[in-house]
Amino acid sequence: MTPQNPDPLPSALAETQLRVLQAQLDRMRSMHYGYYVQFFQANHLYTVLALLNITLALYYPLRAVVLVLPFFIVYAGFFCAYLLTYNLFARIYATALEKKINSLLGAELLVAHKMEDVYIYRTPGLKFVALDLSQPWTAISASTLSVTVGGILTYLLASYRANQILPSLASHYPPLHLYWPLLAVWTMGHLAWLLWFFVGGKPEKEIAGIVNEAYGTGP
Repeated sequence: MTPQNPDPLPSALAETQLRVLQAQLDRMRSMHYGYYVQFFQANHLYTVLALLNITLALYYPLRAVVLVLPFFIVYAGFFCAYLLTYNLFARIYATALEKKINSLLGAELLVAHKMEDVYIYRTPGLKFVALDLSQPWTAISASTLSVTVGGILTYLLASYRANQILPSLASHYPPLHLYWPLLAVWTMGHLAWLLWFFVGGKPEKEIAGIVNEAYGTGP
């Protein structure tokens, strides 16, 4: 009697699928790490530049440099948030990839996406940049809140100082009369976009829907 063969190994197609999915997962994890590195580098650089601006502004002949600081604070915060949008992209894609690989293997072997949802922030989810509004006690949420409050205080103090020196400077350089309207438009424009993107969450939900539909993975 011919003995029964054991269960066959995964088919060539299934193995190819796993290799492709794993390659994409590796790519997303590298992207996630790379943009985190860029985020913290930018954060540190902008902090140093802001402190340098404050230091120069204390020297009376260079006092006008403080006028740049409120604009710079808004730009720095916005650019750091922009870098984090790529982390969101990588996290959402990596989550779907891990779920698909687990489905093909028939076992929950990849669970990093579940840990990240609890330890970092949920994707998709209600957040402001990296401040997870559904679980604001996470370390990255607390760090985001700290940096945001520090940026707001610096913005307000720089604006206060600008208000002190603008009248005398504007008498010699009339375009400075447009300083406050320009700062208001600059600030509110960036803030409106951040609220739309992160709190509204439409782009995040859209890319999650695309990848979940493609891989048959749910929330």
